[in-house]
This record gives sequence, C-alpha cells and structure tokens, in this order.
Amino acid sequence: MAEIRVAAVMEATSVTGPAKNLLRFCSLAREHFPRPEISVVTFVRGAESNAFTKAAGAAGIKVFTIPERSPVDALISGRFARLLRELSPDIIQTHGSKAHVFTRLARPARVKWLAYHHGYTAEDRKMKMYNRLGLWSMKAADRIVTVCRPFAKHLEASGIGPARIRILPNAIDPAAERAAAASAPAGIEASIPPGAKCLLAVGRLSPEKGHRDFIEALALLRRRGIGDFRALILGDGPERQRLIRQIENCGLSGNVLMPGHQSNPLPYYCLADVFVLPSHSEGSPNVLLEAMAAGVPIVACAVGGVPESVEHEQSALLVQPGSPEELAAAIERVLRDAPLAARLGQAALDRVQSLHCPAVYCSSLLEIYSELLR
Repeated sequence: MAEIRVAAVMEATSVTGPAKNLLRFCSLAREHFPRPEISVVTFVRGAESNAFTKAAGAAGIKVFTIPERSPVDALISGRFARLLRELSPDIIQTHGSKAHVFTRLARPARVKWLAYHHGYTAEDRKMKMYNRLGLWSMKAADRIVTVCRPFAKHLEASGIGPARIRILPNAIDPAAERAAAASAPAGIEASIPPGAKCLLAVGRLSPEKGHRDFIEALALLRRRGIGDFRALILGDGPERQRLIRQIENCGLSGNVLMPGHQSNPLPYYCLADVFVLPSHSEGSPNVLLEAMAAGVPIVACAVGGVPESVEHEQSALLVQPGSPEELAAAIERVLRDAPLAARLGQAALDRVQSLHCPAVYCSSLLEIYSELLR
C-alpha cells in the first residue's frame, strides 16, 4: 500500500505547461519508494474527456472527473466534497484558482493542502476576480509551491508567511523533447523560403505575453534591412484579432505566420533560428525551457523567473520588457552573429540539463509531501 495518497486537482482541457509538469511528476513518482498513490481530479463540461484527461489516462494515471454545467455551477462544491471523501487523500494538491477555491470550501478535516501558484493572467475583469479568489483561497493552504523568487515575494507581500512558501521551478527532459520534435508539421517548413531566418514565439495570445512588442520589433528589423525572415507566433487567445490587425498595419502579412494553438509545438523549435519571449510577466515558463532543451538561441525579457533560468550574455540575451527597440536590437545581434547564436544555444541546453532536471523536481516535491505529513 502506498504511504502517501494524493489528490492532484487541476482545471485543464489541454496539456498546458503546468499540466505537462504534473503528468510527468505522476509518472516519475512511481519509481520512488514508498511510492505515492496519486489521483488526478479535474472538471469537465460537456464531453466526458478532453486532451488533458486522455493524456493522463494514456500515462496510466488515475483520473476522476467532476461534471459541471458552467464555471460557477453551484453543484460542483458538493460533488467535489463527495469525491474527496471517497478518495480519502492525505494531501490535496491544487493547481489554479478553481481548484484552490473549492478545496478551501470542501477540504476534509486533517487533510493537508499543498497549493501551486503558477502566476496570473489579467486580460479582463473576470480573470482578475478569479485571481483574487484564488489568492484568498491559497492563504488557507499548509504549503504553497511557486515557480520563482519574484512570485514568492509577491505571495509574501500578500500576507502569506515565507515559512509556508517553497520555490520549485518547472522541469523538462531534453531527450524526451527531442523525441517529440522528430518532424516538423506538414506545410510549415515549406512556408519558410530557403535562406530565410525563422523567428519563433510561443504562448497564449494575451496582453501580458508582449506579442505587440514582438510585432513592432519585427517592423523595426525590416526597417534596418533584415527583411528575409519569417516569424511564427504559436498560440491562441483574446489578442488574436488585434495582433492580426497590427501585422497588417505594419505591412508584415508576408513575414508573420500565426498557426494557432499547437498541441505539440516542439517540432517548431527545430525550425527556429531564434526563440523570442517578449513577455511582460512570467513565472518559470515552459516555452523557455523547451527552447533551451532544443538548443535554440534565446532572446527574452528579464521578467519573473526568466533570469533564474538563463543568464544574460551567457545562455540568452535578456532585455527589459515593453521595449521593442531593445528586443529588435537583441534579435538582430543573434541573426548577424552566427558564433554568438551557436554559443547561446549550447549554453542554454547545458543549463537546462543541470537546473531543470525532472528527477530533481520529483524528489523535491516528494520531500515537500513528507514535510507536510511529519
């Protein structure tokens, strides 16, 4: 029998960065003794399964779903409470505001609570309300895991004692990433003319991701005589139409491709000459780790946990957020200096292998479990 029973609660319909980390941890934890018994609990609307539940099931992870009619379905709390009684976990591990709120409302007595803080998006008032509810709920957790030092400082400023906060950056397996990136999507490689440089940005199309700055930087590059490039912007979100209009207004329609959300973005890294992370806010971004694992030269904004993963001039070029001019200058440096690009890519790969090892991540989280139950 497993020594520790864990209910990992996450709201997800696709395999996002946090979801990927959770599923990888569940798989690696099986190799430890005593082996924790981890069940994934998630919310489903309409169909009984989605990409997240299918990925968890394919990995041999127990999945329990809570049906909901809407994001604020009044019946969720009762269903969630009944499921927790059935699972009888020693620890509830929550990811996301919905999971935090319902755990605060329904946590059984004497069950320990570990809440994950992945950071927030704030594209509208509804999301800001969810964020406030999530933070209010997390304040009742026994431990809070966050992904970088700036996020830990934010939690402390919100009134959460530092003794309850643990910092655990996201992890990645470069070998597994390379295997998943074995081939480029059909048609994409053909859309990049021979000799053209490929610039890649991956992330949700929301204001804090800085895509408007990236597009403005591309316009600056072209004015500086670098016109032989194709930029791929992967992702979807509320900014999509605004970004399309900006691309058209900048005369970049022939230079920028927006393939939308990709369930497997890894093949695109194989095409990239530069990976660009123009975000105004980040934690420990999985897309940055994916670029590092692919050995792609990186230009990124120095926000959140980014400077903890890569070092300026050593394994990436870091710029201030909100500055298309700095972004364009850094991209231009990488495109014009092949030795610099090669050095940055190799250093990033070396660094991700040492700092973001999945086995170390797994051991660290299991130690937090043990600490909670002492």
